[in-house]
This record gives sequence, structure tokens and C-alpha cells, in this order.
Amino acid sequence: MAGIPLYQNDPRWEKSIMGFGKTETIGNLGCLVTSLTMVGNYFGGNETVSSFNEKMKQNSGFQGPWVKAFQISAVFPNVKYQKRIECDNQDAPLEEIDAALAGGSLAVVRVDYSPAAGIQSHWVVVHKKDGSDYQMWDPYNSPEKPPTLVGRFGFAGTAAQIIQEIIFFGQGDLAEPKPAKTSTSSKPAPKAETAVPATPTATIQDDSDALIISPTVNGLSMRDQPKISGSNVLKYLPQSSKLVVLKDDAATARTKIGKRNNWFHVRDIEGKEGYVAAWYVTAVANPALGAHKTSQANQPSAPSKLVVKTSGSSITLRTEPRIDKSTFIIYLPFGTELLVLEGEEAASKIGQKDQWLNVQTVSGRKGYIAAWFVKKVS
Repeated sequence: MAGIPLYQNDPRWEKSIMGFGKTETIGNLGCLVTSLTMVGNYFGGNETVSSFNEKMKQNSGFQGPWVKAFQISAVFPNVKYQKRIECDNQDAPLEEIDAALAGGSLAVVRVDYSPAAGIQSHWVVVHKKDGSDYQMWDPYNSPEKPPTLVGRFGFAGTAAQIIQEIIFFGQGDLAEPKPAKTSTSSKPAPKAETAVPATPTATIQDDSDALIISPTVNGLSMRDQPKISGSNVLKYLPQSSKLVVLKDDAATARTKIGKRNNWFHVRDIEGKEGYVAAWYVTAVANPALGAHKTSQANQPSAPSKLVVKTSGSSITLRTEPRIDKSTFIIYLPFGTELLVLEGEEAASKIGQKDQWLNVQTVSGRKGYIAAWFVKKVS
């Protein structure tokens, strides 16, 4: 556990440029880089923030100034990037964090560090359960503040409300919550959908061959033309958005990611089409993460259609509104956005037991989902 804790505002490296950025320094935006260094050192490494930053650059660990957290193994071979969960606008799944910590993993979580308007994102390392709170290592040195998650960021509510995103790291497989006990009798299974822990085969969001991308910043502009202009903005996208790349095949599209003066023609969950800057997106399968801030001028647009998110892990999309092996399509991860295809009455079903919603994934896959395992996207 050498080198814990570490701080992004340490004078030894706070003025160093982060990754392949131009002006972004570790001191200003290096909370995730610092958190990853602490994670690696916890599992036996011995790096400073500066040396980790340099080694990640040597191993394609950055997209511009944004660190590719999944590349941590390139510097710390015995540390595994296990799972990422986005939980903006819904309670974080604390049972998954608790199971991971109990299994020896660490959770790097994104929070809003200030009660001021907008999102001021910050990453910290959660390493131990502490009653209804969590002990953490905050990469920004503030010794006068409490060392726990709720103690420091409790202005945002409970731990589940504070956490906006989670990345799990550990050695080996991630410990998942134990499933609810089921009867071993020969009686038919109860007609109730239940959330189950994700398995290696249960993390597929959909079967589209198109590339799915996501913004690396909150409030990214979707434009009606592939150029920057004050008059061509269609909407502002939240960082949690999933976008299907149109026209380009997946292989070609991947070569554009992160490159200046390249654009993607995309479609979002509401069916809106437009263009987004390729240098501000990443492939969903390979997230590039960093200090994400919402521009006060670019607040994400509210959905114009009814959009919901799954509120459990491995929720099933089905061909019919009933539970049966023959109706299974795919598993959907926690936080998957879905467009509701029903009328106004659909809103009253959300969260209600034994109700179903006819929905569509961002890639166009249609089906039914248990309404008691989704929440409305506001």
C-alpha cells in the first residue's frame, strides 16, 4: 500500500500537464489520474502521480487530457478494470459497492464536489464501508474536511444520491451482490421479474453492429451540420448519453475517436439525428474519463420524449410482457437508457409492480421491460 494517500495538488506535480492535454494540469483536473495511482499502489504498486501520468502516456492511456481508466493494467499489471456503472439522476447501487468492497475491490466514484449550480465533478476512492457512510481517499488535499463520503459531500444527500458514477478495480473477478434465494421445488417460477447480478454474458446492452459512443464532457453540442456555429445547435447532451454512429462502420468510426476536426453523424435515444465532435466522445466499451464539468452555457437538454433508465443490474428485455425463457432477448446493464414507445399513460406505470413498458434501445432494438425496474430520465 505504498504511496497512499496521494494528492493532485501536491506541489511536486500539480503544474504538470495531464496526459496529452495542452493546458490541463494535474492540479486542476487530475482527480481521476490521482485516484487511479492510489488504486494501483493499494494493490502493490509504487508510483507517484507524476510517474503514473507518464507511464499511462507511454501506454496509450489518454485520449487528449482524458485518462482511459481501463488501461490501468498497462502500468499496474495485477490490477483489473472490473466494471463501470453510470448512475446520474438515479440512486447508485450501494449493494454492488458493498459486495465489491467485501470482495477486496476498490470503488472509484464520481461526485459533485460543490453545492453550487451545475455539476462540478470530482473522483474519489471509496475503500471501506462505514455504517451508512464510506471511508475514502480524496485526491484533493483538504485536511480540514471529514474523510468520509457523506461527511464531506453530504450536501447532496445520502451516499446513493451523492455517487454519480462508479468504476470498480481489483484483482480477479468482481464480487457481485448475492441473488435473492429461490425455491428449489418443481413449482413454476413466480411471475415477477427480479434484478440479478451481472455475469460475463449479461453485460451486453444490445446486438447492434454499429459503434455506440458517449460524450466525454457534460453538455456536448449536437449540431445540424459538422461544424461549430452558434446557430446550428440542436440540443446539449448529458455525459451519460449513448449515441449510435450512422454511416461510418464501427472500424472506420473508431479511427476518428478523439481526433480534432473529425465529426460523427449520430442518433440519440430519442431518435434525434445530428453531428457531434469526435474529439469530445469515446467508445462506450472503452471509456475515456476525467474531470467532467458542465458548462453553465451548455446545460444538457431535457428529454422531449419519455425516456427511462434501468435501475437494476442485468434487467431483461423481452419480446412480450411476460416472464418466460422464450421471451428473453438480452440483458441490460444498470443505467441503460430506453425510449418508451407507448402513449401518455406509460408514465404512470414507471416503478409499478406487474406493469410493463414497450421500449426501444438506442440501436433500435424493441421489446418489453419490467416497469418496476426503471426510472424516468428527467
